[in-house]
Amino acid sequence: MKETLWVLFLLAFSLNAYAQDVPAPNSLYVATQCSVNNGATFAEVVEEARSANISGPNRVFFRQPVAGNNAAPNQFRRIVVWDNMEHWATNVLIPSVENYTCDNANRSFWTNRVLGTNRDAYDGTDVSLVTTRLCFIERGHTIADVYETLNDGALAREARGDTTMSMVSHLFLGPSTGTDMRTRIIIRRIGDSEAGLARSLDLFNEGDVGIGTPVNAPAEHCQDAALTRSYIITEP
Repeated sequence: MKETLWVLFLLAFSLNAYAQDVPAPNSLYVATQCSVNNGATFAEVVEEARSANISGPNRVFFRQPVAGNNAAPNQFRRIVVWDNMEHWATNVLIPSVENYTCDNANRSFWTNRVLGTNRDAYDGTDVSLVTTRLCFIERGHTIADVYETLNDGALAREARGDTTMSMVSHLFLGPSTGTDMRTRIIIRRIGDSEAGLARSLDLFNEGDVGIGTPVNAPAEHCQDAALTRSYIITEP
């Protein structure tokens, strides 16, 4: 009996130690589907949002689909960046707007971790390109496994001259119909500029890009990446 308890203790300790290997989230992303109202343009939406002088969040981005996943012509995503849930809960504000409408009742909340060492997204610009790839954590794996694999990949790309900033976001609140709890992730790459992300995609496509999710990846059912043009609305 003592031997069994000792084995269980060692197993629990090793699992806890491993779980601590993943760094704490760098930020909280709150994503909302929005639509440009009839008679307005996306340029007017951006101008209105920037003139609102929103205070509270760290940053706000509006992301307009370029190669989207079945996005309607008038749709875009509002991304609001916070420190954590407490920061959001004590500062959340939904401004009154005229040119667009957001589905605030169906926002999604994601922990966000930065991969690799690149931190120069939007380098001297307030518009860049962003790719997002939806995947699902494979059963038997954790966000720590995902982070380790993706971080190694980001570092390898940087060693080949890639200038993009990479992140992994993990859904914990919001719509996730037809999936297991806490399995949905988004792999995001943000260019230091529009041309910077384009160069990164060219670099990727020079090699053998393979088919499907790599067999050694702790994720499954990864979709092809969507491309958006991302506008900084507010920043510190």
